[in-house]
Amino acid sequence: MTTRGRIPEDVLADIRDRASIVEIVSASVTLRKVGQNHVGLCPFHAEKTPSFSVNDDRGMFHCFGCGAGGNVFSFITKMENLPFPEVVERLAERYGVTLPARVEDPERERRDAQFALNDKAARFFERHLWEGAEAEPARRYLSERGISRATAEQYAIGYAPGGGNVLVRRLREGRHELDEAARLGLIVARTNGSGHYDRFRGRVMFPITNASGRVVGFGSRVVPGTPSDRPDAPKYLNSPETPLYTKGKHLYGLAVARSAMRTAERALVVEGNFDVLALAEAGIEHVVASLGTALTLDQLRVLKRVTPEIVVFFDGDAAGQKAAEKSLPIFLEAGLWGHGAFLPAGDDPDSFVRREGPEAVKSLLEGATSLFDFYLDRAARGATTVPARALVAAHVAELVRKIDDPFAYDMSVRRAAERLGMAEELLRRSAPTGQPAGPRPSAPKGAAGPEELLITEILRQPSLAPRVQDQGAFALFEGEEWRALGERIAERVRTGQPADAAIVLSDLDEELVARITGRLMVDAPDEEANARIVSDCLATLERRARATERREVIRRIRDDDARGNEALVEQGLREHIELRQGKRT
Repeated sequence: MTTRGRIPEDVLADIRDRASIVEIVSASVTLRKVGQNHVGLCPFHAEKTPSFSVNDDRGMFHCFGCGAGGNVFSFITKMENLPFPEVVERLAERYGVTLPARVEDPERERRDAQFALNDKAARFFERHLWEGAEAEPARRYLSERGISRATAEQYAIGYAPGGGNVLVRRLREGRHELDEAARLGLIVARTNGSGHYDRFRGRVMFPITNASGRVVGFGSRVVPGTPSDRPDAPKYLNSPETPLYTKGKHLYGLAVARSAMRTAERALVVEGNFDVLALAEAGIEHVVASLGTALTLDQLRVLKRVTPEIVVFFDGDAAGQKAAEKSLPIFLEAGLWGHGAFLPAGDDPDSFVRREGPEAVKSLLEGATSLFDFYLDRAARGATTVPARALVAAHVAELVRKIDDPFAYDMSVRRAAERLGMAEELLRRSAPTGQPAGPRPSAPKGAAGPEELLITEILRQPSLAPRVQDQGAFALFEGEEWRALGERIAERVRTGQPADAAIVLSDLDEELVARITGRLMVDAPDEEANARIVSDCLATLERRARATERREVIRRIRDDDARGNEALVEQGLREHIELRQGKRT
C-alpha cells in the first residue's frame, strides 16, 4: 500500500484513534500504570529511574528526562528512524484504515527511482563479489583483513568489476536512464560525448545508507595487487555529492548499528569503513564511521536521535589529541558532551582490535574521557602565565556559550573555573547567557512565553481557540509558527474537526512538540486556574504589543525631531501619552 502527497488530517485522526499508543510503546518499553498515565524507562536516553510517561487518552508520550515527546506517529518515527509516510502506511495497514488513492508526485517519484537505481547497483556489486571469478582477489583481500562472509553480507559489501563499462551495460539492459545514473555518481559521461563509463572499477564496494537502510551512495577501496591498484588511482573513492548523498550528513553502518546502539546505550564513531567491519567482526556492533571526515554537526544530530552517549576513537598521538580538542565545539553545538577514547600511537581501531582483541577495545571504551574535561586538562597544563590563562578563559567562555541547557551550563562553568583555578564570575561575565548565539524562535528555550502557555491551555480546551482569535490575540503572537498553530486550531474548532494535540502537533518542530507535550502530561489546572492563565497571557500579549508600539513611536519622534518637523513630533508625543494611559490599542 503506497500513498503520496499530504495525508488528510481526518485520516490521521482515524489512525490515531484506532492505534493505542500504550500498545505501540509497550512493544519497545516496559510500562506500568500510574494514575492516568503509564510510565517506564525512556528508550531515547539512558536512565535508571523512569521518567517516560504515556497517556492513552491524549494519545501522547513525554519524557521528563530528555524532553522527547509527541504522538504515536512521532514515537515510531523517532524509535525506528522511519519517514513519516512510511509510519502512516504501516499503522494504517495494522489498524485497517484505508489511505487515500495515490496522488502523483513527480519529485517523489524521481527520488524513489533514484533510490531504486542505487539499490540495483548495490545488489549488482554484492552478487559480483561472491559469484564473479574476477572478484577472487577481492574475496581473498577481505579474508586477509579478517572480514568473514557473514559480516560482509551484513553490510552488503560488493565488488565493482574492473572493466570500463560493465555497470553501464547492465543498466542499459535494465532500461534505466543512464543520465540519472550519472547524476547519482554511478557512471561518468565521457567528455567526447561518446557514452558513459563506470566510476568504480576493480574496487571493493561499501554501500552508504541512510538511517532507514536505503542506499544513498558508495564508498570503495582499490584491491591491492590488482590492475586497478595503480599509483595514480586513489586508494579510497566515495560517491560525489548527488541528490541523495551529501558529504558530512551520513554515517557508514548506521542502519546496521542502530539496534546495537540502543542496546549498548552508546554510539562508537571511527574514521574508516574497515574499522567498522573489524569491530563488528569482534562483536562490537554499535559502531559507525564518519566516512573519512571529521565529525560534523549533521552527523551528530543523526546519532543523537538514537543515543546521546557518543564515544569517538582518536589516535593517541598529538594529532589525535588536537582532533579531539577541535571536535568539542561541534558536540556542544549539537547539545552533546561527547567522549574520546585514545588508541596507542600508530594504531587504528582495525589494527588494534585484530592484534589485542575485543576485550582490549572494551577496556579503552570504558576509560573514555569527557571531551570537555579533556580540553580543560590540556588547557590548564598549558596556561602557566597570566596572558595564557586569559586566553584560555576567553576560549572556555566561548565554548560554554554553546551549551543551551541552563543546568549543564552552570555545571560546566563551575567545573571549568575549578579546573583552571579561575573565578566563576570571570567566565560568566564573558558568557552571560549560556545560550547559543543564534535565536531559535521555533523552539524557544528557558521559561515559556505567553504564546506557549496560551497554546497549551487551548490544547487542553480547544473551544477557547475561536474566542481567543476573535480577541485578536493570535495577531499579537511573536513567531509565525505559534500564530499559524493558534489559527489552525481555531479553524478546526469552527469547522467541527478534531483539534486534539496528538493531531495538530504532528507537523511541528520536534523540540517545540516536546515542550508542549511535557506541559500537557502534567496535571491540568482546574477551571479557575485555566481561566486565570488565559487572562494573564492575553494581558501579557497586549502589554508587550503596547510596549513595542511605544518604542516605535519614540523612534519616530526622534527621527522627526532630527528633521525639525515639529508637527509630527507633537503628534508623536500625543500618541505616546495615549499609549502609556492605555487609550490606544
